Amino acid sequence: MKRMKLYIGACLGTALISLSSCEPNMVYTNPSADSELTYYNTQEHLTYAVNGAYNMLQRAGGWARWMPFMLNARSDEYAFTSGAANGEPETARLAQYTVNADLGSMSATYQDLYTLQYAANLALERLEINQDGAFNLDDAEDKKLYDRLRGEAIFLRGLSRFYLVYFFGDEIPDRDYVTTGGDDYLLPPAEPGQIYQRMVQDFKDASELLTEWNYEGTEDEGRATKGSALAFLAKAYMGRPILDGTASAGDADWAAAKDVLWQIIQSGAYSLIPNYRENATEENENNEESLFEVQFSQSVETGGFNPAAPGDINSWVVTGQDCMRMLEITSPNSTVSGRWWNGMPSLALYNEFERDENGKIIDPRAYLGLYIPGGCKFKGKGEAGREEDGEWLEYEKLFSDVNQDTGEDLFATWRGKWFGCRKYGIDEFRNMLRSGINDRVIRYADVLLMYAECCLEANNDEATAKEYINKVRDRANNNTEAYNTTGADAGMWYLQGGTLPTVEELIANHPVVGRVVGSDGTVICEGMEINSVRRALKHEYSVELYWEGWRFFNLMRWYNNPNDPDREKMLDNLKNKNALQVEQTSLTGTLAFDYNRHLRLPIPSTELSTNTNMHGNAAN
Repeated sequence: MKRMKLYIGACLGTALISLSSCEPNMVYTNPSADSELTYYNTQEHLTYAVNGAYNMLQRAGGWARWMPFMLNARSDEYAFTSGAANGEPETARLAQYTVNADLGSMSATYQDLYTLQYAANLALERLEINQDGAFNLDDAEDKKLYDRLRGEAIFLRGLSRFYLVYFFGDEIPDRDYVTTGGDDYLLPPAEPGQIYQRMVQDFKDASELLTEWNYEGTEDEGRATKGSALAFLAKAYMGRPILDGTASAGDADWAAAKDVLWQIIQSGAYSLIPNYRENATEENENNEESLFEVQFSQSVETGGFNPAAPGDINSWVVTGQDCMRMLEITSPNSTVSGRWWNGMPSLALYNEFERDENGKIIDPRAYLGLYIPGGCKFKGKGEAGREEDGEWLEYEKLFSDVNQDTGEDLFATWRGKWFGCRKYGIDEFRNMLRSGINDRVIRYADVLLMYAECCLEANNDEATAKEYINKVRDRANNNTEAYNTTGADAGMWYLQGGTLPTVEELIANHPVVGRVVGSDGTVICEGMEINSVRRALKHEYSVELYWEGWRFFNLMRWYNNPNDPDREKMLDNLKNKNALQVEQTSLTGTLAFDYNRHLRLPIPSTELSTNTNMHGNAAN
């Protein structure tokens, strides 16, 4: 929605409180001001109601700040940094599996996902009322817009349910109506499986109401589409063992997911963009590969980041529409970069990429999405902090921090073990670290890989699975010299493409990927020999979608698939994460992953202390 980055209007009517006791007989309401009773009576204002639900995705508990940590930090692709341990310990605790119920970032996400649910329900209620006949439902054009708005609101409510259950389990409150206050705030947990059924129904209903597959190039660019709803419906079917409280391992609905994914593929509405890098930059947002994005806009004129005022969890401070991801988890906090760098790609991920006989990574996606040895350059801070005077620096200079008194390079010991995530970053120092880069929540490459997985699971169809894995690998082999022309990549060999083997050749070569050996020779991560289509698919998920929020979700799914001969190995890297963390940073304190305890995050203490009908989960 680059054309309408500011989702105009939030939500009127969050709560209208009447203070009647011991009050003088006075009228406090301004009769000329908008109210719930007079506001939602035009098509424009009803559209604003839906826009208000989109706004919730941009809050601190959403993708503007905490959600990238919530989605990525618990996986084996992520390591926390000393900067996080010393300055942002909340994010480190997510990676360490030491989260408790008082964690503010987690509480913000819990709160804001419920705010999203509330805003979606409010929009649906007001659309149903259709005050003053704002929409003439006998008119085809009015009915089309009316149904589209309903479909968007229903999709966003389904999104809230998906992430709430994924993070906290399904024994939590759930509403398909607008909260009115009083006893309703003390709602008990839903019945097991109830939220999953409602979630699935939301995505089904949304997919029927939303008739457009994309809005690229129009004023509605970035809004939820039929493809958005179907993609999350497929995710729900494939993730049923971890999303449905009544399901068991092996209860994924592969056939239903395959049918849904095929609808997306055969629509012809989506394709893989030629340049992998542009899946995480501001230059080509809401493109033909994207099925849903959270919209951001760089707001350098504001005094702060949109939803992230210090210590402010419970309200939304309107200061722009920026995202903090670039500042917090991209390039290192060295003198030439000036960022916070609270998390970095792990050695397990770095070693997942295929290599040649000399040990050099041959997958261009590693260089287009990471700051690693032999990769892109970074334009560092110039003299007196001037951006225009900066030089394009190689990895060794980007990862350097020289003590001006002693001359010691504090990063020297760790080069080759410390990396940056180039995705969602800008390859240069900025005085104003505001980011307007949209977060690609789900994209077509993921759809193709999910379809390949469903072919394996539903039909044992290896031939079709390989065909769709190869579609993703073929894009990685593209020549991208015409797209990546800045000093960061100019002249680099990996832009020429053509270096990756086909999936058939990969299996025939059966390399071991993801193996990590410690400095003392101890094997920390055994890695995996790619000698089957199933293993090749897991590998492709990792090298294509790393740091896009799906790795932990996929590991939990695979662990819950009795048909997978490697299911027991899926948790090994998480169980060995402390050793991996120590090898990469010397930082200790990460617990061995315990599925029963760490699949979920604890119910926040703010909920437990105010809602007497709620109880904790296995993580509390």
